[in-house]
Amino acid sequence: MHDRLAYGDVVVQLEAAALAVGRLDTALSGHPLLPAWTFWSQLDTARRHAEVDGCRVDLYRLAAFLHGLPLRVGTTLSLAERGDDIAALAYAVELRSWTVRPDPGQQDLLDRGLTHLRQAGVGQPALIGAAPGLRDWIRQDGSRPPIRTALPLYLRERVTRQPLTPLTGSDALKPGEFDDAEMFTIRFLEAVTREAEDARGLLWTMEREWRAARTVVSRRFGSRSTSRLPQAIDVLAASPLLSVSALARALGCTVEGASGMLDEVAQLEIVAEVTGMTGRGARRLYALRRLIPIRAETTAARRRTKGGPRGRPRKVHHPLPNCRSSLRGRPPVLLTICRQRAG
Repeated sequence: MHDRLAYGDVVVQLEAAALAVGRLDTALSGHPLLPAWTFWSQLDTARRHAEVDGCRVDLYRLAAFLHGLPLRVGTTLSLAERGDDIAALAYAVELRSWTVRPDPGQQDLLDRGLTHLRQAGVGQPALIGAAPGLRDWIRQDGSRPPIRTALPLYLRERVTRQPLTPLTGSDALKPGEFDDAEMFTIRFLEAVTREAEDARGLLWTMEREWRAARTVVSRRFGSRSTSRLPQAIDVLAASPLLSVSALARALGCTVEGASGMLDEVAQLEIVAEVTGMTGRGARRLYALRRLIPIRAETTAARRRTKGGPRGRPRKVHHPLPNCRSSLRGRPPVLLTICRQRAG
């Protein structure tokens, strides 16, 4: 009877996981925001994996660290705590590298993990076969990054149209019993269901923000038929973080023109400069308002006051007078000093 109940739970969770994965895969197919979704889902997946492995990382701080921005450091943190923070960020970036650009050693382990999943899933539904493959790999090898990275690739071969990076079942790898195969399968399917639903929720959030920004621009500048601002909003929505020069290349305009467009939409409060820089800073990055918390994690100083002169202030020299003709009307003390210096 216990086995029947466990099997029934597996079937229920399998149906829920399959529906969630199918909805996510269908929503992403041909979606214009797929590049930006891919970037942020990869970054968030690396953050979740780091947390499962014992390294807690903030998503916006990780984004700032990945883009090479100077990070804000808490004044109450000790040197050891600051070192742990940087180590956790570096570990999350390393986990992301397994998906984005694996080195030869990582690629070899990734191929081994993919082969292991293929062998474990022979004759079974893709999600059911992935669970024992994940469980056996962890029990035998113990290395988590290769098998977690291989799982979306395995699902792409079996059921999805593209590799869905968030689908790794990582929550099933938290401390718990690995001996009960049925219970592990249920935990794995529950984790995949949550991951797929969260990933689709991220896509919805990005799409709502994109459409809201387009609406504001259309209402404000709808009469300007030659305006490129709607195209600029599209590029911003489909890009993770965008620099002025990148927008200029995407729209085929000058850097000054792209900078003017970004300043114009920033005044509408639908786009924000997230690096904390102003003026003509080369590292200025822009995004839609959802990503403005990145600015709180950086220490970028302002380059110059808006509207002030550019460059360094001119150094002005004020030498003491050295001729007698310039001593008329001077105070007595200054007259004495000048006469002594004149010899």
